[in-house]
This record gives sequence, C-alpha cells and structure tokens, in this order.
Amino acid sequence: MIKAILEFFTTGRLLKQVNTTILALIPKVRAPSTVSDFRPISCCNVLYKVITKIIVQRLRLVLDKLISPSQNAFVPGRSIGDNILLAQELFAGYNRQGLPMRCALKVDLRKAYDTVEWDFLSAVLQMFGFPGTFIGWVEECVTTPMFSVCINGNPHGFFKGSRGLRQGDPMSPFLFVLIMEVLQLMLLQLIDQNEGFSFHWRCKELGFFQLCFADDLLLFCKADVASVRVFRHGLAEFAKLSGLHANPQKSQLILSRSAQDGNNYLQHYISRRVTFPSGTLDFLY
Repeated sequence: MIKAILEFFTTGRLLKQVNTTILALIPKVRAPSTVSDFRPISCCNVLYKVITKIIVQRLRLVLDKLISPSQNAFVPGRSIGDNILLAQELFAGYNRQGLPMRCALKVDLRKAYDTVEWDFLSAVLQMFGFPGTFIGWVEECVTTPMFSVCINGNPHGFFKGSRGLRQGDPMSPFLFVLIMEVLQLMLLQLIDQNEGFSFHWRCKELGFFQLCFADDLLLFCKADVASVRVFRHGLAEFAKLSGLHANPQKSQLILSRSAQDGNNYLQHYISRRVTFPSGTLDFLY
C-alpha cells in the first residue's frame, strides 16, 4: 500500500481499480419513488481514502487563510455553531413592528456536490494559488472515477463520471468550501459595483451579508428590490460557472414584519424576482 501511495504522489496517476466506486443509494424519504428521492453515497476503497486524506491534511493548513469568516464548516479552528448563533442574532426582532425593513434569503443548492463542474473546480484552485502539482493530484482523484450502482446488494453497471464531487470522498467537503468562497467573492464584487444595494440592519459597518452552512446559504439585505436583485444576479452567474443552482422548492424568502405590514406589493414583487416562496423563521440550519 505504501508503495502505491508513493507512486501516486510521484507520478500523479491513479490506477482505474483504485478510483472505482460503488454508489450506495440512501433513501431521503420513507417511500422513494424517483431517482431524486435517493442520496448517492460513494463507497471509496481504502487506498483511495488514504491518498485523499493526505491531500486533505495539506489543504487544511491553508483553509483558514483563504476562507472568509462567513464560512465555518470544515475550516479548522472554526465552529459552525458560531454561524447558528449569529443567524439567531440577525433574526431577532423579525416579528416586531417599528424596526427597519429586513430581508433574508434561505438558499438551498440543488444536488450540491453532484453538480459541481470540474473545469470550474480547477479554475478555483488556480485562482487561490495552489501549485500545479497539487492541482494535478486533486484533478486526478476527482475526474477519473468509475461508478457502479449498488441495487439490492449487488453492483450494476460500470460508467465514468462527468462532473460532481463524491459524497464519501474525504476531499469533497473541503473542495466545496473553496467553491462556495467564490460565491462570497462574486457577491462582494457585485455589492461594491451596485450603489443601490443596502445592507441588512446592523451589518453595514462589517460589510456582512452572508452565512454559509455547507451547501445552505443565508443571504441578508435590506428589504428592497434593488438589494435582492443583486443577490439574484450573483446566484445566477455563479450557477452558470459552477453548475450549482438554487432549488426554488426548498429555498425561502423571509421578510421582517416591518417589510410585510401594509406592503403586500413589495413582498409579492421581491418573491417574484427571486422565484422563492415566502417562508417563516421555523427552519433548520
């Protein structure tokens, strides 16, 4: 095993047998009836996991320097619980009258890991300044898998992947964090370019507008059309590049009471702009 691992880091190549994966389909609902009702989990072999865990150990060393404070999941030294506490603080008073109009978008990414474009991942690693050799190792692991699907305990089929990160691959959460950091940077650039954007109450001085919970987002702004339009445009551009699209059925638009009372037109118009249904604060982070 040691010889095989050293050979990979020397040549940058994996044997097809090492990167062959069985997909276990885990039901997401009690009575699954369609493919979308299952979550595919990759059962990677031991040799592959050892290789990728070595890569992850190197990646972990620099994540804290590359990732903004709005992301705490999978970043060493940070706790996702901090984001939960901050979200609770920002939502405090949403049901009270007389406070500034506020708005939050709860964004659920559809099939997040499964739809990541490999070319975009390579571009992200280059943008963050990772060495070419390191990028080559990641690309070899991510872009060369062969899959079989486990049905009733037996593997069926043998096919090549074309995009996505595997759930069950030790690298996937850390690579996904880097990808989501690009969305943070894109939105920040759009906010700087659009004078019509207004920050959420008590967030302007910090320049704060986003909380990231792995593949779920909370975006905060003032409850006005111009600000929401910036977020919608940023999400659309990010989707074109990365392959990660918001799921309108699971995403929500949350308006403070001051933005709802006597302002049905505003609520209706913003909801149409983002194509998200109106939601309430009783959701899970």
